[in-house]
Amino acid sequence: MIEQGDGDNDLDIERAASLLRSDALVAFPTETVYGLGCNARSTTAISRLYAVKSRPTNHPVIVHLALDAPIDEWAVRVPDWANVLAQSFWPGPLTLVLPKRPDVLDALTGGHPSIGLRVPAQKVAQALLKSFGDGVAAPSANRFGRVSPTSASAVVAELGDEIDFVLDGGACSLGVESTIVDCTKVSPTILRPGGVTREEIISVLGSAVLVKNADGSTPAPGTLSTHYSPQARVVLTTANELSNSINSESRPDSKGKTHIGLLALADDLKYFDQTNSPEVMILNSPINVKQYARVLYESLRTADINNLAVVIAVLPPSSGLGEAVCDRLTRATGRANFGLKSEKIIL
Repeated sequence: MIEQGDGDNDLDIERAASLLRSDALVAFPTETVYGLGCNARSTTAISRLYAVKSRPTNHPVIVHLALDAPIDEWAVRVPDWANVLAQSFWPGPLTLVLPKRPDVLDALTGGHPSIGLRVPAQKVAQALLKSFGDGVAAPSANRFGRVSPTSASAVVAELGDEIDFVLDGGACSLGVESTIVDCTKVSPTILRPGGVTREEIISVLGSAVLVKNADGSTPAPGTLSTHYSPQARVVLTTANELSNSINSESRPDSKGKTHIGLLALADDLKYFDQTNSPEVMILNSPINVKQYARVLYESLRTADINNLAVVIAVLPPSSGLGEAVCDRLTRATGRANFGLKSEKIIL
């Protein structure tokens, strides 16, 4: 039976670290989503991690590090600008993809020559990493390609007794995954938008930044065309087209039964009259993009819990954190690369 611990309890933190040392799988909170962690130095633990998630073995996982962990224990040839990014955004929702050391396990990187590293900001995650004393491989704590969990209860519902321990640190404050930046080439390339925005990266570096590599030569988590998907079908729309989208998804024989979930900013719902749409459940109406990111995955899970057939999502503005929200929603539909063309951002 799965054990559960309190992230505010030092004994539970040490229990989780001890389990990691014995090749167990431990789910723990970060500021982005809950991760499913294992000892990043253990082939046995990594193999079990991939099996539980049903994750393709060529799909790399991110290694999470404590605040004082040296990058050079995992990576080589770190560019100066990558160090600038680390100094600016660590701890925080930024993953740097770097050339890996020869002794880093191929099982961890999917056989690729690069390694993704992140220093999370969440206090429970940092306490666990400090207690463990080494890197923790941790993709999101869900089945591969499904909706990421942002609470301990979502982890238990998704994975149950297939893992060994869940460390409860409450709801994730950010709600979408880290930004992934490829640091293996001459200049930085954003492979996945996330909690650190492209505008923030450009501001720190003071130079052009590429967005999305064209050839896929640097694999990264969460960048497949279909990902973050609930059981419900996801339909994207705009505020102006919301009524048309609802009408097109309504069933003449539904007899008022709720089968559509709606997710949109509160301002985009001003002219939506739910009394005329009994088939619609409002999953969430966040007041801003930051809150939209925080409730996104919770809302998609709520749709599945209520056996809804479709989720209609009104896309937020695609700048700032909205770029990550739009990316996740678009991948949930199976349509990749929303707003992520191979382009150079010029200051």
